Amino acid sequence: MRRWEAGRILAALASVGGAAVAMASGCGAVDGYDCHELLECDVINEDGTSNGGCEGTCVPAEVYGFRRGVYLVRVQTGLEALGCVDALRWTQELDLEEREKVSPPEFGEFFVAPGAYPGCEPCACTAPACVFPAGLTVSSGWMCDDSPGETLTPFDAPAGWDGACVAPGAVGAEAFGSFRIAPVTARTCEVVTFPVPRDGDVHAGGQAVAICNAQRGDHCPTLEHVCAIGADELRPGWRRCLVADDGEDVECPASDRTAGLHFSEKLIVWEKVEDSRACTPCSCNETAPSTCEALVSTFEDGACRDPVAAAVVAENGGCHDAEPGSTLGSLRAAWLVDAPGSCAPSGGEPVGELSLSKKVTVCCLPEGT
Repeated sequence: MRRWEAGRILAALASVGGAAVAMASGCGAVDGYDCHELLECDVINEDGTSNGGCEGTCVPAEVYGFRRGVYLVRVQTGLEALGCVDALRWTQELDLEEREKVSPPEFGEFFVAPGAYPGCEPCACTAPACVFPAGLTVSSGWMCDDSPGETLTPFDAPAGWDGACVAPGAVGAEAFGSFRIAPVTARTCEVVTFPVPRDGDVHAGGQAVAICNAQRGDHCPTLEHVCAIGADELRPGWRRCLVADDGEDVECPASDRTAGLHFSEKLIVWEKVEDSRACTPCSCNETAPSTCEALVSTFEDGACRDPVAAAVVAENGGCHDAEPGSTLGSLRAAWLVDAPGSCAPSGGEPVGELSLSKKVTVCCLPEGT
């Protein structure tokens, strides 16, 4: 298990990614040490310099304008849950309880400000229209008698019928005493399902940002430095960063102020994001009514040549008797009045607002460094 407090190792230390080796008088051997004695051995960098007892990275303890030490930062992606308990590679084989014991402490949860709101879709409506009757219901009795002793036969026009001659079937004289015509329909306007696409950036939402304290208990060669978790210990997506002292939009420090480390990737986060931006729903309001009236004609044959009866039909439909002994083979319709009304769309107005509070500037090393 990695150590988190100074002095909590035994005589031999493992190197970090091959970058450093434990070197000290007696380090690597047990002889000469009391088994109860806590030892700390220097870690020597590849260039021969001492890293003190730090198995990670020695970073400046104080950078003007920033909080002391270094922090681990990760921006949430997708629906994943973030937490400091998931920051380190080597803890993934441990159960949650053990990981919580050795994980870096949480500094806080922040949020990336949502992207520019793309605005509202333009509301639109379909045009109203007059629609021909759906067909006939034929009764074997007079005056559309639907009592149990009579036979009812459907004589339906096809969906979307344009009034042209159709022959839905054949009704013999014994079953053709009268017929009821379905009403003409004034189809109202409806909200368009797929409006014109809008321009603008996609609304990103307030992504969560986990920030953890990356300082280890190990000591560095000088008091001007603190030991931070090494890059090789982090899981993908986690980075080591500096966190500004206040909410100002500060500039990231130059590498000569951070011992050659390039904390150059700037991220602005917020302690609180409330985004209630939305659009009012679209609706369609009638501005003028429709007037629809059709002449429906019935025929004995299947080609609309031998007429039986014709009737004017409006929004209430109607019942008509057939000539005695007639048969029914086809029907046809034509508009007498085809005057669809009009409507106007409403809605699609922006409402709500974006509220951000307690801005924090974060400056990060590139991922993996």
